[in-house]
Amino acid sequence: MKTSGWSDAPSTAAARHIRLAARAVLLTGCLLLPVVRFATAQSTTADITGTVTDPTGASLPNATVTLTNLGTKEVRTAQTTASGDYTFTQLGPGTYSIQVSQSGFKSLVIPTIALSASDRARENAKLEVGSEGQTVEVTGQAPALQTDSSVLTTVVTQKATQDLPLNGRNYVNLAQLAPGANEGPPNGLSSGGRPDDRRLTSGISINGQSDTINDWMIDGLDNNERIIGTTGIRPSIEAISEINIQSNTYTAEVGRTAGGVINIITKSGTNNFHGSVYEYFRNDVLNAFPFQFGAHNPKPKLRQNQFGGSIGGPIIHDKLFFFGDYEGLRQILGSAPTLSQVPTLAQYTALRSNPASLADGAPVDPVGLQYALLYPRPECTIQYDDLRSIRELACRCPQQRHRGWASRCALQPEEPALRPVQL
Repeated sequence: MKTSGWSDAPSTAAARHIRLAARAVLLTGCLLLPVVRFATAQSTTADITGTVTDPTGASLPNATVTLTNLGTKEVRTAQTTASGDYTFTQLGPGTYSIQVSQSGFKSLVIPTIALSASDRARENAKLEVGSEGQTVEVTGQAPALQTDSSVLTTVVTQKATQDLPLNGRNYVNLAQLAPGANEGPPNGLSSGGRPDDRRLTSGISINGQSDTINDWMIDGLDNNERIIGTTGIRPSIEAISEINIQSNTYTAEVGRTAGGVINIITKSGTNNFHGSVYEYFRNDVLNAFPFQFGAHNPKPKLRQNQFGGSIGGPIIHDKLFFFGDYEGLRQILGSAPTLSQVPTLAQYTALRSNPASLADGAPVDPVGLQYALLYPRPECTIQYDDLRSIRELACRCPQQRHRGWASRCALQPEEPALRPVQL
């Protein structure tokens, strides 16, 4: 495995080129796509609410509350109501700080508030009497209960998403860590082992419900595959900011499911440039030989390269940002050698002369008989290792020569018959 990352501002020239390229992409998108305004749902945003009081517990009206996004430096202000309450809504997931000020009282600062999607955090402030120029900084608080929301939510943070080991970088394995969640049935429609969906598993059963009735979302938008009930788009781990799993008492905007609601929140740019480059590889050279009970078969071929990168940063500082990522997968999977059993010479002859003798008095299925007649004579059996072996089988066993190989056999020089392979 090889992985590396970089952050903070690069050279001035490089930063200028990146901004110019990002602006060009943004302008092209504005010209090609219609401008559509989406109403942001609570499933992708968060709220902060609280009450401002004096040392006696009395409400303080008209206090100024300033909220700052530490990543983008976006600033929002609000005045407390007559009952001392304030509320900030439609906040994107991220880290914020709050400053509360009122004449005749010391200012209070809460330097760090981490918000996840669908949070409704309560941050009450008790101001002390003193000069407004004095500041009281809250450096530690007890974890607040979600007293303003009844939704049972589990959040997989960006740090956990990046640091926890994942086979195949499949984010669904992280959602399976939520309380009440389990991996779906091993042969289910979304297990990855069925022809319906050959991608990595997206099977997850929440509270004992079927793995096909979950509600998959990306940034609050529908991401459900409607045929077999699995997920649609699968973003790269590098593009995920957090995974929000709701397991019970859903709010109105995410209803419609008896299972769980899995909402993927993607990353966005900030005032600093951040990026990563990675490659994860697997190779059969690094694999041990399995115990083969005396056989000496080669290891199945395995070549897997999963690679990509991401980059994000500002286009216009404090106003406009960008983020993009790419992931590629190149995979070659071999299989262990297998042996196939074919009819004996007596059975081969009976199939062509008297097939009813092999049916033990039961009727002979004409379709099944046609398939059985495709078996070669036993003495011409070889291992089907590659296309050349199939051609040699057809050319050296005239009684089994396939019409598709007739012209090719005519071009080949006559060779001695192959030695039969013992089954």
